Amino acid sequence: MGEVQEGGVSVVSSSNREEVADVREGQDVTLKCRFNNLALLETGGEIYWMRQRNGEKDNVAIRETPLDRSYTVDLEASEGRYDLTISHATYERDNGMFECRFKEAGTGSDLHTTTVNLTVLIPPGSPRLTPEVPTATEGLPIDLVCSSRGGSPDPQIIWYRSGTDQKLNSVLKPGGGRDFPTTSVLTINPGKDDDEAQYRCVVWNRALTDNEKMEATVSLSVNYYPRITIGPENPLRVELDHPATLTCTADAKPAVSNVRWTRGGRFIGTLNTLMKERVSLDDAGRYVCQADNGLGRLRDAEVTLDVLYGPRVAVPVSRDVDEGEDVVVSCNVTANPTPIKIEWLKEGDDTFHHVGINILRLTRVTATDQGNYICRAVNILNPTGGEPSDRVGNATVAVRVRHQPGTTYITPAKPVAVQGEQAILTCGANPPGWPMPTYRWWRQNSDETITLGANYTIPRASLANEGTYFCQPSNRLGKGTPASVRVQVHQPPRILEDLPKTATYRQGKTDLSLTCRAQGKPQPSIRWLKDGEEINPADGLFNILVEPSSVGQNAAHIVQSTLQFRGVHRISDNQLLPTDRGLYQCLFWNDVREVSSSQLIRVEHSPITVHKSNKVAFDIDEDAQLECRMLAYPEPQFQWSLGPNFIEPDGVHFATNYTALGEDVYASILTVRGVTEADYGSYTCKGINSRGDHKTIITLQEKGRPEHPTGLHIVSQGTNFIKLAWEDGFSGGFADTTFHVETETASGEIMSHDCLTNNPCILRQLPQQTAFKLRVKATNMKGESDFSEPLEGMTLVDTETIPEPEKVYWQRSNNMLSFKVRSTDLMLQGQVEVQPGEGQDWEVIEGPVPISTDTLHHGELDLGDQDPYDVRIRFCSVFVHTSCGKYLVAEKVESLPPVPSQSLSMQYMIVIIVACIVVVAVVALIFVCCCCRRRNNKLKNKTANMEVSHRVVTQQAPPPPYYTVGLDNKGLTGSVDTALDDPSKTPIYTSQQYHGYPHNPHPNSTHANHNGVSYLDNSYSNSNNGGSVNSQDSLWQVKGQGGVDPTHQAPPPTVPHHASPPPGQPYHQYDPMVHGGYGITGYDDYAHYPPTGYQDDYHRNNYTAATDPYAAVHKPRKRTDHLDGDVSGMPDPYLEHYDPTGPEVAPGPDHNKPQISFDESLESGYSTPNSRNRRIIREIIV
Repeated sequence: MGEVQEGGVSVVSSSNREEVADVREGQDVTLKCRFNNLALLETGGEIYWMRQRNGEKDNVAIRETPLDRSYTVDLEASEGRYDLTISHATYERDNGMFECRFKEAGTGSDLHTTTVNLTVLIPPGSPRLTPEVPTATEGLPIDLVCSSRGGSPDPQIIWYRSGTDQKLNSVLKPGGGRDFPTTSVLTINPGKDDDEAQYRCVVWNRALTDNEKMEATVSLSVNYYPRITIGPENPLRVELDHPATLTCTADAKPAVSNVRWTRGGRFIGTLNTLMKERVSLDDAGRYVCQADNGLGRLRDAEVTLDVLYGPRVAVPVSRDVDEGEDVVVSCNVTANPTPIKIEWLKEGDDTFHHVGINILRLTRVTATDQGNYICRAVNILNPTGGEPSDRVGNATVAVRVRHQPGTTYITPAKPVAVQGEQAILTCGANPPGWPMPTYRWWRQNSDETITLGANYTIPRASLANEGTYFCQPSNRLGKGTPASVRVQVHQPPRILEDLPKTATYRQGKTDLSLTCRAQGKPQPSIRWLKDGEEINPADGLFNILVEPSSVGQNAAHIVQSTLQFRGVHRISDNQLLPTDRGLYQCLFWNDVREVSSSQLIRVEHSPITVHKSNKVAFDIDEDAQLECRMLAYPEPQFQWSLGPNFIEPDGVHFATNYTALGEDVYASILTVRGVTEADYGSYTCKGINSRGDHKTIITLQEKGRPEHPTGLHIVSQGTNFIKLAWEDGFSGGFADTTFHVETETASGEIMSHDCLTNNPCILRQLPQQTAFKLRVKATNMKGESDFSEPLEGMTLVDTETIPEPEKVYWQRSNNMLSFKVRSTDLMLQGQVEVQPGEGQDWEVIEGPVPISTDTLHHGELDLGDQDPYDVRIRFCSVFVHTSCGKYLVAEKVESLPPVPSQSLSMQYMIVIIVACIVVVAVVALIFVCCCCRRRNNKLKNKTANMEVSHRVVTQQAPPPPYYTVGLDNKGLTGSVDTALDDPSKTPIYTSQQYHGYPHNPHPNSTHANHNGVSYLDNSYSNSNNGGSVNSQDSLWQVKGQGGVDPTHQAPPPTVPHHASPPPGQPYHQYDPMVHGGYGITGYDDYAHYPPTGYQDDYHRNNYTAATDPYAAVHKPRKRTDHLDGDVSGMPDPYLEHYDPTGPEVAPGPDHNKPQISFDESLESGYSTPNSRNRRIIREIIV
């Protein structure tokens, strides 16, 4: 097989088999013919190229001779090659099959054949779709044809549906040449979803690249049968007598012109919406909607209308039985949906309640069983689009037991009739009696029947109708008891002497009075009002006289009252004032109604100023308005002046406006346009009428700070709020003046409340029953005013927090009431009420009962001579008597129950607790001392062993240091410091100071604390030190505080020249290690070890003494120059070469004593210290 590239065309050939070759029209191509037998041409045969196209065969080359000018041959017998080259290939000439043949001479047999199918590539023509506008019917198949011609080779045609890349199954019919179309048929079984769907036909052959495609798109129109949507919900639930709307929509193509509603086969309507304004039970059922769009198929759908209604209950109207018989009543209930509950009730008897049954059964009935029995059913309606709701239905059956009437009563029990109005008395019996009794009425002192029937009606009551009335029921089985009631006839007040409607008097009139007289029963009461407000004689302006009432016919009372314009606050006690102008009323009332008579009094007087502020403020160039208000009668005239100069309104710079405000108040407004500096000053407003004149000064000034408010007072208060009001001071000329209230408690806590422009202002979120000092100030753009005068106020008590009384006893023997109260921060007092008799109203005993916390019972009250039925008490606030808790009724006892001995006071309790703690501490200390003494004896033995071993130490180079297994030299790796730094590992004793040895009171002193000894909580037993399992050496692990060298503890230490002891702090500290407090000796034996140099760094602040004897251990970081002892607590032999001389201060004589660390040196079990020359084996068993 070989391959060549000619003119961009690949030619693949193989001997003795068919090959395929492509060439674009107009390009060159070489068809290869190869034979392996090189001697083939010498046999005398003939080799040639033959072309076969459209069924016709023709030779195109024989040996070296081409038969067409566009053909050339390449015959190379020595190489076995006979190639045909075609120049400028054309479809009409070259598209076909070419054969290279070698025929044997004499026989004509084919000794070699190479066949090449040559395709001249031509792009396909544009696809064509038929039908161009396809229209299909749902369910009927339709063919879409896509064709293309003019291409070579025949193209591929593939169908797609728009929106997907999935190939559709289609039938391809090749054209067989470019002169014949290639077609692809797509068969579709259309449905509704295929309507308006687009189908894409894609055409491609080898003349195109992979990215080149020819496409055509067609949109399919599908006529589909109706799709019916019925609703709005199925089933549609509608409550009885409510509107219902059934909807039917048809989706169809072509569209449906109208629908057809039927029910039970009966035609109803053709509209898409079927409406019923009020559904009935007959409307319930199935409704069918039909639709047809002419495609030959009728579609329909149905909806169920479910009519919901509440329970309909049916029972017999009545049942008459004799006493002793049984009663059975059935309750029939119909409802949609089914009731969730059926129950029986009885009118007037809350104890009768039978649930879950629809049959009422009463056995052996008596007269008490008579009554109306109610069958009640409940269901829940859940209509479409609505909320679930309960519906209740009931029916009543009257169970009537034959019996005679019982005890008779008359209602109302205390009838009061009003003169001239109707009054009704009703007679009844219990039991009422059956058959229905007749009622007889008569009056006292007369046996004459005045009426028969349950009701006696007085059409128009008069005083003659007063008296006692009797009633008695009876039936054929007997009579009831007679009953009586006394009827009182009341007379509403009637004015006998009216006041004149209006009256005018002059100021200064003396001894003016108004008189009213009225009659009524019961006796009327009298009130005098001025402008709707009740007149109080205590104000010193009026005096009210009420003459004793006289009794007229039938106890009707006549009352006369006189209002005198007399009082200490009047001129000469009896002169009329301008402020007496107003509407006066005398008002009489009793239990029936109230009546009144009124008079408008006007007082002639000279003008009086009534405006509040005599200041106004405006800036330069602003328009100022000065308002002058005066009360006057007759009507006044106004004059304005600035200084000595009268102001004549010119309409340019000055203008005035006059207004009558009503109730004899008049206002004049002076407008100053474009205020200048000369306009500032005092303006005089003068009012003049026939009774005189009056002047007032109004000052015009620049805008400034507001003046402080006045008249601060409390409007209302609650448990957590106070509502304040005040009189505004001059605002300084600004309308948006704001206010701030400051509250101060008794403890001095001050809070500020922003009221903005609100007046009154509510202060919220205040603690209950708290006293405050209240002040208010005003603020505007120019600044703020001073505070107002302070006001004392207090919040109320939340009654829910007031405790109930406890242990309330009423001693009948001495008539004493005692009680206790729980501990509370509230200031309370007791309020006691007594009940004179059983069922009677409670009465308050005057005067609060003080509560004392120092007495045995907190409170006692002697009831004196009272002998009530019951006594109760509650606690109230001492500040607001109406803020009270709940009552508790006292327990009646002859004497107080025995009270346990009085508990000790808090002081004694504290002393006892402290004494117990001290005793326990002393016992614990004694125990610890005993343990310490026992351990000290053992430690002395250890020290003796250490001294013996120390004597054999020679001054030679020590071997390498030995570390205990697993410890890895904790003294160097920080295990000890970690223990000190870890706050979770609390030392047993930290910063311990001993009595008689003062400690450093200055935490910032530059001197180290040389006395601190800490007991670490780290346990090394049974761990890294090789200790025995049962050893307890870790109980005594002693460390110098903060890692400070104990050699610095020897008194007195050498102090650098720049250091000074703190005041009161001697250098001599108690050292338990030196003084044998722990039995450790032999410090002098280590004097031959080179001491470490004295470090000034030890006097840094972080090494200062702890001032608090109970504080946590001060834990400075580890220093390498301080570690002159190894893990076992002995001196490091490697430090023998250390040169003690240097720039640092020489240490004191005791600095050569090594640090003894018991947490690592006193290993339990078998321990081998650093020096290999000494090995101490010790075992401590406790």
